Amino acid sequence: MIDCYLLDGHVYHEKINYSDFNEINRILNDRWKLLLSIPVEAIILILDEYSKRLCKSRRLLKIEGVAYLSFYLRKLNLEKLVEINLKNKKYLDEFVDEGNGKLIKAQGRGIACHWIAGNVYTLAIYSTFQSIIAKSSNIVRVPEKSIDIVLKLLELLDNIQVFYNNAMYSSKDILKNIALVYFSSKDEILNKSMSIIADSRIIWGGKEAVNHITSLPKKTICKDIIFGPKYSFAVFDKDIIESDECYAYMDKLLVDIILFGQKACSSPQVLFVEKSNLALDDIVKILQTSFEKVGKRYKNILNEAECSKIINERGIYSLSLNKDICCSKGLEYTILINDEIKLEEPLGGRCIFVKEIDSIFDVKDIITKRIQTVGYAIKDESKILKFADVVTKAGVDRVINVGNMNNYDSPWDGCFMINELVRWCCVTLNN
Repeated sequence: MIDCYLLDGHVYHEKINYSDFNEINRILNDRWKLLLSIPVEAIILILDEYSKRLCKSRRLLKIEGVAYLSFYLRKLNLEKLVEINLKNKKYLDEFVDEGNGKLIKAQGRGIACHWIAGNVYTLAIYSTFQSIIAKSSNIVRVPEKSIDIVLKLLELLDNIQVFYNNAMYSSKDILKNIALVYFSSKDEILNKSMSIIADSRIIWGGKEAVNHITSLPKKTICKDIIFGPKYSFAVFDKDIIESDECYAYMDKLLVDIILFGQKACSSPQVLFVEKSNLALDDIVKILQTSFEKVGKRYKNILNEAECSKIINERGIYSLSLNKDICCSKGLEYTILINDEIKLEEPLGGRCIFVKEIDSIFDVKDIITKRIQTVGYAIKDESKILKFADVVTKAGVDRVINVGNMNNYDSPWDGCFMINELVRWCCVTLNN
């Protein structure tokens, strides 16, 4: 059974049920014509007004990631996003003359089906709104625990009107192109039915979920955009460590660790510090100070399984002769120290592994294409660029200053999503 919470612009707090996707698909295909008629600039203006609503909602701003989402959806940022994806937003509205009688337009693909992971609530909004900008209609399947928050975020999009180019455009026509649904991930029939509808499949999730969804039957013309399991870590170079700025950079790293309960693909799990005049114990004390200063502002919510894993790892490190540990009395934070130059299995719950290395460039030997983000604290810009070239060649997608590791940007996981969600069409005029 499909539980539907948003369809044809109507929000259903008391879900409505469908046995299949036939009616949902019919409505979205019909409403897609409305979306295609909206200039991309009008869509951007609507999302900009939406971002202002987010900023004013104290209730929604309490949700992790919503404050940044409100910044991300501002007009200036969206225009930059479209420019970096497509070079020219006019491609979304008209055939653009490329010279020699050739004109090119970016057409929406049709129905985009999104399978959203449950680790970050705002993922559904990022995924859906980029698809809207690319002028695709959307079926968004969210985990059961995310429904309430995602629905509240989408509700705020209702009743926005903007005036552009002597015409009025309504956010209602955008909402009519979003169907918010839930069904059991184990329901093979519904997973297959949703997959076969898709002109694009956008998949967020772990290895098992990605492998399962990508194996489902689909149209031969369907485009897959996959955001699978990734791993992230941070590096501090000796110049930062030996400077007075080290304390401020540690505070910034704490923000990356705390956000999203350290469950995002972009959350740092290991901190590599370059050998310096400062002993590793002293660096750990700086990190501990940041945990106690920054961390206490945010409650660390853990389930029973997470608590068990952390307690077990603490025991191993406490009894080991070649490992060390620095942690709170409770489970507020855990710093695990060892000299093995490797990527550790994530524990989450504000557990960070700390390792000293001779040079930050040594991390290249442990990098695989599984690495999404490397957060850096490096002073010299030329060193940053050299480091970025080395690690991206090895497989890293994003190299970003600490404090911003969880900020969603473009490209993401090596992908320009809006570009992937359009069909590039051309027409050649007679000479």
